[in-house]
Amino acid sequence: MDALVDPAAHGNAGLLAGLEALRAVLTGKSPVWAATKALVSRLSGKTKIIIVLLLILGLLLGPVLLVVLLLALVVAAVVAAVRAAAK
Repeated sequence: MDALVDPAAHGNAGLLAGLEALRAVLTGKSPVWAATKALVSRLSGKTKIIIVLLLILGLLLGPVLLVVLLLALVVAAVVAAVRAAAK
């Protein structure tokens, strides 16, 4: 297996992720986690920082978007109730 991994380590990140996933399956571990770790290990420092910042931004904006969605649903319910009462 190492004969396959060594060339992949210096080449395509997708191939390396696939081989790590295969290795994880053969050892009884999670292939998704192994492939993710292999892909992240091949990223540059700048890319890793950008991904972390995007995750933080998503976590911060997620609740805000949920509140906006709930407010829109409340407004839609009020409008529907007013229209139903007017008929």
